[in-house]
Amino acid sequence: MKFLLALALGVAGACLLAPSAASAQASRTWVSGVGDDANPCSRTAPCKTFAGAISKTVAAGEIDCIDPGGFGALTITKSIAIKCDYDAEAGVLVSGTNGFVVQGSATDIIWISGLDFEGLGAASQNLSLNGIKIISAAMVTVSDCTIRGFTNGNTTDGNGIFLSNTGTTKLFVDNTLIGDNSNVGVEVKPGGGATANVEIYNTRSTNNTTGYRANGTGGAAAITMGVINSEASHNGGAGVNSTSGAGPATVTIAHSSLSFNNVAVAGGGSATSNLRVGYSLITGNNAVFGASGGANVFTYGNNEIDGNVNNTPPGPTNLH
Repeated sequence: MKFLLALALGVAGACLLAPSAASAQASRTWVSGVGDDANPCSRTAPCKTFAGAISKTVAAGEIDCIDPGGFGALTITKSIAIKCDYDAEAGVLVSGTNGFVVQGSATDIIWISGLDFEGLGAASQNLSLNGIKIISAAMVTVSDCTIRGFTNGNTTDGNGIFLSNTGTTKLFVDNTLIGDNSNVGVEVKPGGGATANVEIYNTRSTNNTTGYRANGTGGAAAITMGVINSEASHNGGAGVNSTSGAGPATVTIAHSSLSFNNVAVAGGGSATSNLRVGYSLITGNNAVFGASGGANVFTYGNNEIDGNVNNTPPGPTNLH
């Protein structure tokens, strides 16, 4: 009898002492350049990588950076905030792969802030895929980041941010520098039947093939994009491009600078591709506007257009 009682107490005590998977996760975790992924990722015992920290962070929790470090590539499969907005330089340096891949549920909300994504690529090298690739999530916010050097010889990868969502996704990019990528600074190319709503604010996309593109050729149901108070410069193709496919692709550009691109604003695909430009500076480009396949480029008539090789817009409709 005493043996059975002792056994029962021992089992109960073990159950009380053994942490559950949920209790092992924290609402806030930390990474450090001198951390260790064997740690609990607390403020006093931080982890070394984002991958180590996310496994110990609850859904909708937050990962913060204590000090500078290279915190590695990451696949995000749940709501999370990764914030390194302090004096610490948070690096994501990768070769031959994506920096971050977002592949959450249709209700997940992702925040990525204060990170430096480096793809290690020069113009002649094929070293990387994309800085941030978004496959599925309800909303992704990218702010205060630098994304550069993602180069690849194929026509799909080599983007700073690549939204290739399969459902309905909202993307907000704020105060971010994107440059030296072999394809597009921000490429929005949803899959068949998917919808993307994108706002780009206070962001600079420079020295890519294209600055910003709403690309409907993947079969998207609809794409809407706003480029506001932002810059597209020194891109080898278009500063901003809209190409419709199965559904419409609509881009509105306001209070922005489009300079030293091959063409400032270009549309293609069909008549469901629409670009509207207002209160923007357009200078130093080879061409101002370009449209093919029935695409429409509209100007509100209040842009500053000067200093281009050809200052005459090729027949856009003026809106007032």
